[in-house]
Amino acid sequence: MLQPIGLIPLLLVFSMMLASDALATEPTPAGSPPASPASSDGLPSVDQVEAKIAEVAADTALDEAGKAALTEQYRRTLANLEATRTFDTQSKELAEALTTAPAETAAIQQRLAQREPQADNVVEIPTDLPTEEITQRLSIVLADAAVEETRIGELDKAIERSTGRPAAIRTRLSEVKAALGELEVDLGQPKGEGAETPAGEARRWALETRRASLWAEGRMLEQELLSLSVREALHRAQREEATLEWEGLRARQRQLEELQNQRRRDEAEAAQRESERARIAAADKHTLVQEATRENAEITTSMGDLARSLEDLDLEIEDLEAERKRVEQDFKAAKQRIEAAGLSKALGQVLVERRDEIPDLRRLRGAIEEREDEIAEATLRQILYREEQRQLRDLDAYLDELTTRDPTAQAPEVREQLEATLEQRRRLITQALVVEDDYIRQLGELNYAADQLIHTAKGYDGYLAERLLWVRSTLPVGLETLVTLPSAIGWLVAREHWVEVTRVLAHAGAHSPLVWGLSLLIVALFWKLSSLRRAIRATAEPLRKIRTDRLSHTGKAIGLSLLAALPIPLLLWLIGLQLSTSIEATGFTRALGSALIGTSVGLYYLRAFRTLCITGGVADRHFRWSQGTLQRLRREFDWFSIFIVPVALTAMVLYNDSDPAFSGSLGRLAMVATMVGFSVFFARLLSPATGVLKGALAANPKGWFNRLRHIWFSVIVGAPLGLAVLALLGYVYTAGALFESLVQQTWLALALIVLHQVIVRWLIVTRRRLALAAAVERASARRAQNEAERKETAPSASELQVDEPEPDLAALDEQTRRLINASVFFTALLGVWLTWSDVLPALSMLERIPLWYYDGMVDGVSQPVPVTAANLGLVLVILFVATAAAKNLPALLEILLLQTESVSAGGRYAIKTLVSYAITVAAFLVAFSTLGLNWGQVQWLVAALGVGIGFGLQEIVANFISGIIILFERPVRVGDIVTIGDTTGVVTNIQIRATTIRNWDRQELLVPNKEFITGRLLNWSLTDQQNRITIPIGIEYGSDTRKALSILAQVAEQHERVLDDPAPLISFEGFGDNSLTIVLRCYLSSLDGRIGVATELHQAIYDRFKEEGIGMAFPQRDVHLSLRAPLDIRLDPAARHAFRPAESVPQSE
Repeated sequence: MLQPIGLIPLLLVFSMMLASDALATEPTPAGSPPASPASSDGLPSVDQVEAKIAEVAADTALDEAGKAALTEQYRRTLANLEATRTFDTQSKELAEALTTAPAETAAIQQRLAQREPQADNVVEIPTDLPTEEITQRLSIVLADAAVEETRIGELDKAIERSTGRPAAIRTRLSEVKAALGELEVDLGQPKGEGAETPAGEARRWALETRRASLWAEGRMLEQELLSLSVREALHRAQREEATLEWEGLRARQRQLEELQNQRRRDEAEAAQRESERARIAAADKHTLVQEATRENAEITTSMGDLARSLEDLDLEIEDLEAERKRVEQDFKAAKQRIEAAGLSKALGQVLVERRDEIPDLRRLRGAIEEREDEIAEATLRQILYREEQRQLRDLDAYLDELTTRDPTAQAPEVREQLEATLEQRRRLITQALVVEDDYIRQLGELNYAADQLIHTAKGYDGYLAERLLWVRSTLPVGLETLVTLPSAIGWLVAREHWVEVTRVLAHAGAHSPLVWGLSLLIVALFWKLSSLRRAIRATAEPLRKIRTDRLSHTGKAIGLSLLAALPIPLLLWLIGLQLSTSIEATGFTRALGSALIGTSVGLYYLRAFRTLCITGGVADRHFRWSQGTLQRLRREFDWFSIFIVPVALTAMVLYNDSDPAFSGSLGRLAMVATMVGFSVFFARLLSPATGVLKGALAANPKGWFNRLRHIWFSVIVGAPLGLAVLALLGYVYTAGALFESLVQQTWLALALIVLHQVIVRWLIVTRRRLALAAAVERASARRAQNEAERKETAPSASELQVDEPEPDLAALDEQTRRLINASVFFTALLGVWLTWSDVLPALSMLERIPLWYYDGMVDGVSQPVPVTAANLGLVLVILFVATAAAKNLPALLEILLLQTESVSAGGRYAIKTLVSYAITVAAFLVAFSTLGLNWGQVQWLVAALGVGIGFGLQEIVANFISGIIILFERPVRVGDIVTIGDTTGVVTNIQIRATTIRNWDRQELLVPNKEFITGRLLNWSLTDQQNRITIPIGIEYGSDTRKALSILAQVAEQHERVLDDPAPLISFEGFGDNSLTIVLRCYLSSLDGRIGVATELHQAIYDRFKEEGIGMAFPQRDVHLSLRAPLDIRLDPAARHAFRPAESVPQSE
């Protein structure tokens, strides 16, 4: 720690700098000391500044931007004044501590010297104290001990802060000096024309008060440095005194708890003895007396059990407190070592071992949950006791009710015996309630102690995880690694080790029923393995027909597959469990057992997925994967399972329990081989050219997944190789931690593949059943029509046959695919978070890498705030998640929440689009805030955008605002049929700038959104989709018009798509040049199939007119030949040979 003598030159230099700045800026009159710029003379008061803020708010001549700028300056002035006042107060307190702290320290040391050793730890407590007083004294002691413990923690933090405080103060003094220099330059500039304006005054006040706050901070730091050593000495003395006081309180607590437990035991034993005597005495008495006596005995038994449980709880609380203090001490020692000497390789290895000693947080949380259940049960017992106690308050009424049901119990002697027994129960219930209260309180205390331990252990684990991931834990692989290989192999295959394994297994087989039970199960699974596979293939038979197809068949097949994959992994797990938990276990057997348990889990994942891919199995018949893909999967999973088990088992055994030289040689090489094996497995399985994704990539050559195939393939294959290189370079802990998360991510990917396929299978089954129902309905309709037409003819088999549609994944629409992808995507996000949660604390090291700084308000003071690499990484994660959410969450919301009859398709599209916009805007706001971009820094960009909008971007902004209006006001919706200009079509998409309309020629027209708001628009389906078809018809003169009108009415009435209300309208419109004009006007419920309906109506009208002999008119023309001059007739010689009159043509008269 830096001593005050060493700080005196620095303080003198700082004081001279402050004095020179003051003389240079404000010359003082002769004979008076120079005025400090930090003094209140010349500075505005808080009232003056608040009055200025009110004047600005009331000034109508200022625009909003000017008001905001002035208000911001005045608020900075207020913050500077508040900071100045705070620094001045702290300076006075520190100056006072400089003079009073030595005396307080001496007084404490004198009290400690006069204190007799163990004086507070021995307290005479009368053994005849009432139970209530013991409980009251214990509560007071517990509260006092908690206060002293809190005080000790605060003093420890103060002492810890004192260690690195001098360096921080020196850094801050340098920053204050630099800031003062910049302020003096700003304040020393000549006053311009705007100096006397409100803006100039506001700026000057902000600068002057900022200078004053910096001066006050400098004086405070000076006093802090001068008083640092005496305050630290005082804190250490206070901590020593508080520790002694806490130890004395803990001793009294143990005495009181022991007395309380003894009192509980005595009371419980006395009650049990009394109940036992009463039970024996009631053996020949009335049954009601016997029953009441038995219930009293049950209460006393419960009290005795709780009394013993309370003693155990006291011991558990002490153990947890001791464990918490050990973890705190280790945490503090680790911090001191790292801050003093840095994180070296040797220290890193020690801390890795220390991290293994951190309590299991999952076990602690599980114990807390179990105790919560116990608290609930104890609370329920209390409720029952209180209910019975309430009933026993009026003992006579209770006896009357009890004896009324049994007339033989109304005898005076029986009633007297019952009254005595119930009086005893009333006393017992009162005692039981006290014991239950103590039990619930102790359970709460134990949970609190466990919570404190979890909090401390979590902080310690996070601190180590943050630093250990980046430290080299051993030397790189070299010649010495190869030298120790023979010894490591010899240790692994040593005969005595495997003799120990045999002995432990033999002992477990002789004494553990679990071993026999699971062994019989494993044998049964091996025996029935072929039957299980036949049962798996049999589940595919009902899939052939829609009527028998069920998703439950797929669930059954998956369950059988998981069971068929169980025998070998379960055998390894059972052996590992016995080797690691047996009382005969040694270090080697525990290491081998832990390795077998870990290996069995990974092997089970591989075997389960391999069983899903058997011929005729789930992937083959239920998921409909291609045979080439299945053969590739079976081949790759087979060799990888055989390779990975012994290699991973070797690495885990050596790292669990062996000499560090062995784990660093053979163990590290086995770990590297495991990583390389995973890399080769990924390369062979996922190769874009030959792997299982070859067909999917070829089917979508322009998709992003195909375009980025070289990138994702390199990342997946290169990740294990990179970790292998890290392990060879000595970063074994880093490689191991990351590789464990990578392996878990692999198992998660396999599970998500199965989940995705199950969802697709469910959708296919649902669609097939709907298609079947529609086909059955159509067949029934055809049969009914045929029966109506031919009542005497039986329907043929073809009329009743229903064609079952084949399952087709391509039939899944875009919405359904987005639902599947969104569900799997968010499940994957959750899995990734859980998988990498143990590694994420290490990324906090990125918070120590500043990229740039921005001015921010910290505790009311403007300070430079760093933007670190962690902030940049967080922004990238936010943008990635927001992009995925903007694409998938709206579709998920549309399908899961909005598909109701009250919300139309257009409404769902509007909500989906607005949610997408909201997610995007929120993501950018959070990203800007994380990067330190506030309004003051981006307002220039907004101003530039305003200018751009005024010149060239006004059309884009107008279209964007019009798109928002369209989504809210909804003059057009997706699916509407509209006519705009000379284009009629269906609205297919509403985007930010334009709306897409597809016409009847399947051409897509992009219409700017502004056209829909400012122009004329015809929406055929805005509020009512009913539309009219007009069919004009011309019939020959002389036709029966009444009959023609009747035929049109019949045709309209017989067509199923023509509405009855409004009714069709048939009219005789007029006499044309060549025809009699009649018109059919009829209405349809929607625009769907409008052209087809018109065609059917035209065809029906033509057929009926033809049957009834009504002719369709056609234009007639009269040709007049002029005979005023001879006709000029010429014959073409070439046509003369072609003209062969077949019959004589009558000459015109």
